Amino acid sequence: MRTRTDPVIDHVVDGRYEVGAELARGGMATVYRARDLRLDRPVALKVMRAELAHDAAFVRRFVHEARLAARLQHPHIVSVYDQGEDGDLVFLAMELVEGSTLRDVITGHAPLTARRSLSLITPVLEALAAAHHEGMVHRDVKPENVLIGGPRGTVKVADFGLARLDGSTNATSEMLWGTAAYLAPEQVEHGTADPRTDVYAVGLLLFELLTGRKAFPGDDPLRVAYEHVHGSVPHVRDLVPTVPPALEALLLRACATEPQDRPADAAELLGELRRVEASLGDDKLDAVPVPAQDPDERGAHRPTDTDADATQAVGFGGAGDTRRIPVPRATDQHYARTTGNRAPRPARQPRPPREHRRGGAVAWVLTLLLLLLGAGAAYGYWYLTDGPAVHSPMPVVEGLPEADARATLDAEDLDAAVRYDFSEEVTAGVVISADRQPGTSLRHSTDVELVVSRGPERYEVPRLDGMTVAEATAALAAENLLLGQVTPQHDEAVPEGRVVSASTAAGEPVPRDTPVDVTVSDGPAPVDVPDVTGRAEGEAVAALETAGLTVSVDPERVFDDTVPEGSVVRQAPTPGQVERGTTVRLTVSQGPELVTVPDVVARQFSTAERELTELGLVVVRDDIRGAFFGTVREQSLEPGTEVPKGTEIVLSVV
Repeated sequence: MRTRTDPVIDHVVDGRYEVGAELARGGMATVYRARDLRLDRPVALKVMRAELAHDAAFVRRFVHEARLAARLQHPHIVSVYDQGEDGDLVFLAMELVEGSTLRDVITGHAPLTARRSLSLITPVLEALAAAHHEGMVHRDVKPENVLIGGPRGTVKVADFGLARLDGSTNATSEMLWGTAAYLAPEQVEHGTADPRTDVYAVGLLLFELLTGRKAFPGDDPLRVAYEHVHGSVPHVRDLVPTVPPALEALLLRACATEPQDRPADAAELLGELRRVEASLGDDKLDAVPVPAQDPDERGAHRPTDTDADATQAVGFGGAGDTRRIPVPRATDQHYARTTGNRAPRPARQPRPPREHRRGGAVAWVLTLLLLLLGAGAAYGYWYLTDGPAVHSPMPVVEGLPEADARATLDAEDLDAAVRYDFSEEVTAGVVISADRQPGTSLRHSTDVELVVSRGPERYEVPRLDGMTVAEATAALAAENLLLGQVTPQHDEAVPEGRVVSASTAAGEPVPRDTPVDVTVSDGPAPVDVPDVTGRAEGEAVAALETAGLTVSVDPERVFDDTVPEGSVVRQAPTPGQVERGTTVRLTVSQGPELVTVPDVVARQFSTAERELTELGLVVVRDDIRGAFFGTVREQSLEPGTEVPKGTEIVLSVV
């Protein structure tokens, strides 16, 4: 909202950016809508807070990170246009994305279907994969930094490279704790981050899209940070049972507490996500989310006040599934190390007589021995009759649908451990192989690993029209595809350097690493310049414009003895090939130059000849009777006549 007290509003920053309304305010900066007066386009102008702008070390780091971020060019990354300082203002000019944030989507519409959730997370991962490829880590992935704008709802990730500036000595707690819900454990404990840190945060975004709530809710940022380190992300299916198990498994892997247990970077997570999505049918992808019944309504244990002081629930299953993690009181001095206040010791009771105590101890020992003997006998009976000591033959499960294979193993008291893989030959959902040979004698409860087909490994070709070659390469790489042959071709409509067409239609599924050939515009084709010299001016202009050229006619005409008046004497450029729209300059003739014939009769021939020659006429002498006197008696052209230069005049001399 615009405020009259904000000195930045209506100010032209750096003589270039006219600042309009405030769009957002955060711990590091305030973002305004602005207009770039030089390029006449809207931008988002991020202006650093005053106390940070006065920190020289912070500004140096800010400039460095802004330059790194400006190098990232990707369809799903908010572009950085400019960075500079204007007096006390340190600013960043970025692409303005009109629309909403992922936070708005979660607040207004989550939980979402698996398909819609993946459609929002996929472009985020594509953007992060491009950054990780360039050696950059975002460090502050959160719903507020994912923008959704434009008529097509394009997803773009903002603030690349700037989150690491939160480590400045002058950074406020608001910067850190404003994003506590998305901090990875290693960020909380050691202040370190790598691509797996971004992977963790993306997993939390997916959790919110699927459930409509944060994985670690709470208003106390210290408690939330503690849970990131000492807890784990709740099982999504405990909250929304309609979430596919394969998607839940992928999410839990992305949000593993230990970084080495997560995918190495966004590209690896993106590949796994696409494989999971390809393995799910439309019924699972489009299943309407059905949240689980509240644990209290199912008769789950309600924590007492003592429980609330010592623990905080992070699971949301039934009473037996709810996992509680010790969380210290906010008043403890050693908050990060303690596991909670100890309960007060009970009052000391008087000791019973010594003999009574000895007799009681003997009774307890005898009772314990009897229980152990009974338990051992029961276990032995079970082990020999129905336990692992009993064997079953390994059945044939290859070629069976997964459900049938599981049932077949269950019938033999064997356990199925299923993993999924792509196959060009075996139909999706059918067992490719088992790690046990049919007929092998196996103890009951033995795990049998089944490899179930995901079907052929296929990836949809993205739409490449209008992209640069670099953008097309990145878009194909995000889909595990390759850029094939690049063929230049002249095109009248597509700008030079942009993709005109691709060898494979957008949306068509193809195998991994399939090369996709592209045709790239080489700009408009050259045109032939026609030869219009000697042609009338109007005719020449029409011929040139028809050829796709621009015409410029010299305002001053020139004399020409051979080209008629009004016709083209010369043109530049001369006939040949030029770019469409090139200007051709024409020079037009005003005909031959005329002179007025003087009267030279009665003059000496030499004088008359000199005068006529200087006018450009050709003099021919005709002597009469010896031309004794050398005087001109007659001239062939009447005095006062206008004739072209070079005209012949005969003088009769006596």
